[in-house]
Amino acid sequence: MKVMWRLLVVCLLLGTLEAVDRQNFKTCDQSGFCKRHRAVTSPTGYEVVQDSININDTGLYALLKNKDTTLKLTIVTLQDSTVRVLIDENEAALRKRYQPLEALVEREPKQQKVKKTKEEASVTKILTTDGNRVVLQHKPFRVDFYVKDKIVSSINAKETLHFEVFKKKVLLTDREKGFWEETWKDIKDTKPHGSSSVGVDIAFVGAKHVFGIPEHAESYSLRDTKAYEPYRLYNLDVFEYETNSPMALYGSIPYLVGVHQKRSVGALWLNAAETWVDIEPTTADKGRLTKEVLDADTKPRQVPQHNARFYSESGLIDIFITLGPQPNDIFRQLAALTGVTPLPPAFALGYHQSRWNYKDQKDVKEVHEGFVKNDIPLDVLWLDIEHTDTKAYFTFDKDNFAKPEEMIKDLSEQNRKLITIVDPHIKKDSKYYIYKEAKKNKYLVKDAKDAIYEGNCWPGDSTYIDFLNPNARKWWSDQFAFDKYKGTSKDVHIWNDMNEPSVFNGPEITMHKDAKHHGGFEHRDVHNVYGFHQHSSTFEGLKARSNNERTAAVWTGDNKADWAHLKQSIPMLLSLSTAGLPFVGADVGGFFGNPDEELLVRWYQAGAFQPFFRGHSHQDTKRREPWLFASNTTDAIRNAIKTRYAFIPYWYTLFYEHAKTGKPVMRPFWMEFIEDEPSWDEDRQWMVGNGLLVKPVLEEKAKELSIYLPGKRQVWYDWETHKARPSPGAVQIPAELNTIGLYHRGGTIIPKLSEVKLTTKENHEQPITLYIAVNQKGDFANGTIYLDDGESYSYEKGDYAYWGFTFKREHDYLHTITNKNLDKNGKFDSDVYIDKIVIRGAKFYPRNAHIFLDDFSPEDLDFEFNRENFVMEIANPGAFVTREFRIDLHS
Repeated sequence: MKVMWRLLVVCLLLGTLEAVDRQNFKTCDQSGFCKRHRAVTSPTGYEVVQDSININDTGLYALLKNKDTTLKLTIVTLQDSTVRVLIDENEAALRKRYQPLEALVEREPKQQKVKKTKEEASVTKILTTDGNRVVLQHKPFRVDFYVKDKIVSSINAKETLHFEVFKKKVLLTDREKGFWEETWKDIKDTKPHGSSSVGVDIAFVGAKHVFGIPEHAESYSLRDTKAYEPYRLYNLDVFEYETNSPMALYGSIPYLVGVHQKRSVGALWLNAAETWVDIEPTTADKGRLTKEVLDADTKPRQVPQHNARFYSESGLIDIFITLGPQPNDIFRQLAALTGVTPLPPAFALGYHQSRWNYKDQKDVKEVHEGFVKNDIPLDVLWLDIEHTDTKAYFTFDKDNFAKPEEMIKDLSEQNRKLITIVDPHIKKDSKYYIYKEAKKNKYLVKDAKDAIYEGNCWPGDSTYIDFLNPNARKWWSDQFAFDKYKGTSKDVHIWNDMNEPSVFNGPEITMHKDAKHHGGFEHRDVHNVYGFHQHSSTFEGLKARSNNERTAAVWTGDNKADWAHLKQSIPMLLSLSTAGLPFVGADVGGFFGNPDEELLVRWYQAGAFQPFFRGHSHQDTKRREPWLFASNTTDAIRNAIKTRYAFIPYWYTLFYEHAKTGKPVMRPFWMEFIEDEPSWDEDRQWMVGNGLLVKPVLEEKAKELSIYLPGKRQVWYDWETHKARPSPGAVQIPAELNTIGLYHRGGTIIPKLSEVKLTTKENHEQPITLYIAVNQKGDFANGTIYLDDGESYSYEKGDYAYWGFTFKREHDYLHTITNKNLDKNGKFDSDVYIDKIVIRGAKFYPRNAHIFLDDFSPEDLDFEFNRENFVMEIANPGAFVTREFRIDLHS
């Protein structure tokens, strides 16, 4: 699995339940390189050395020069409307810069031959085979990107390119103070190679909003930072984080999308160092964008634009521009670069119960039996750090978890899984086998003086695995084998945590930047991929041991049990989804603090419609098992969890489709309704796939829930009442305890379990109900379903089924429902059958219904028709999902 900086990071901090202490974390003004880059307000004077231009089949190479510095420029056209722009030091560089190529699907993405190039006195033009154009302006240096003759993006349009080259250390001048060393809160960063920061601006022309660059507790639409702090990308251990803040959090994905009705565009900044991003909404004068191409569709000379300035502490400038132009194109293009999340096992889509910490095996047994007794579905139980032998990972506490095999067997017999935590910090203990092996094989990070780097974390004195070392990664993967991680089985899965990495006594609670990694790189160069490498190594180890590990999930960190953090979870998850990370969630109920019962219910209702669904809490909070509350609260939580399980056939299908197309599972409105501009920045509602609109209750003691229905010429159906509503527009419904705003989009078909049992394993071959929401015209709807064994990689060998369903008006007196095999390579023959069909918006009066199966002999079907809401229900049609049928509805 390769996706940019994909991390399993929820970081727990030592200490109390106080809010984040901002003084532990830098501002831009306290970060030397950020302050220097922000101070660049006049043109830096770079231009292309014209006689250095070298054009080839896939792009060009040239030199860039200003009065101080000469750099190398490479522009490469890639497959599927993507262009790569690299800027690096020239051959005289004193030191190689780190490139996180391992975060790409292919270290060198496939190039595509250009159709035509033309070099002129002031510009060089590249025409791609897909009709796009790249225009390199020579003086001043600038790169413009066109889609079908419309400019969509520019690099260095504001002439802010700033590139600190490596130097020989000489007598320091006042101007260079901070270039060779910095001190923050009495911790010195020795900077033995000096400063090597890079930065440039990227314009999103025509974009009214830009989205992405997670992870931040901010609005979904990125705000103007000109008078405030920039957004920071630097993986940090921040507990009870502030809402509405650009502060850095646990993970970093340096990808931005500028949205336009016809020409959306993305930009991936491939850099693993600390990065700051300034966002500036503005307008662009079309007459100055280019002297050869004007956007004839827009009469005003001023067009909206968003400028983003990226500053990174080290590395080089490596930008991928994905040219869309439609939302589906954007997600496919990003997936081609950084990969997709593999299809998760079905159990991972169920409910997860966690706490720091379940005390012992007896506690674990009582918890999972409590779910059975109270008729509440559960698939996974998590064990935090206290289950280990004195915080030594890959072990079990000898007193409280003395018989792990027995505990795991007990869970397995109930079709449930166990997840244990394994962090990257290693207890410094000469008797601990992991530490001894890592030290002996030189797999540990070193400090600036070449001694083993030591920091304080959960075990106390700790060392850290150097995941930049491929031998260390292989060794780490091997530790998950059953004969090494003793007591585990195929039903034990892994939680990687604290891999920012977290160092309690380090600068900003993380590793010193001058620590040393394999390959001669400093930690400053690789910081944001450290967790990525731990996660990837863990994934490979689990896959090797049992071949039933498919993926991993990410959540939003140490949130707080309040309404603000519940609301904040939605834009955070939408941002992660936009940046290519679909399997995301937030700690239900809040990690810190004690939610009241109303808040807890509302959080379960929201979490039931977010991809990763886990309840988790701090050890100092009150216990939160669902049956510990008032009966009406328990009933509402049970209802939310059962609703989640009922939709798992739909969730599972969406994750399969993500793996094929890159489309997120939890979707922003602009992805589905690009024509509805007012809805683009919506971050209190979302889509699950293309068919379900979700709006949870987010206000305390709310009496009414207002829901915006997006799209033009659409129809929506209230999931519970079937009542049809046109869009765009808003509806209000009563906000009762069991209320969650759920609307079914006209034109879609959704499969749902007819009856819910207590685990995904038990539900695997349960009958389904097809919910058909007819479009506004009343003549069409379609949907899909994906099936396999739910756990292994057998689908890679053809053991899967991917089928489609279609409702269609054939003529005034006949409507049909049919299914079709959408992928003949799939050979999975499932016994899942359809025991009910619900048609919403059936604007006809059915006289009879017949089903045609393999023998083409029609059979009469029983049905009911509600004339008030135009709902038709067909009971027991006798159809199997993976066997062709046709149902005729005569009116």
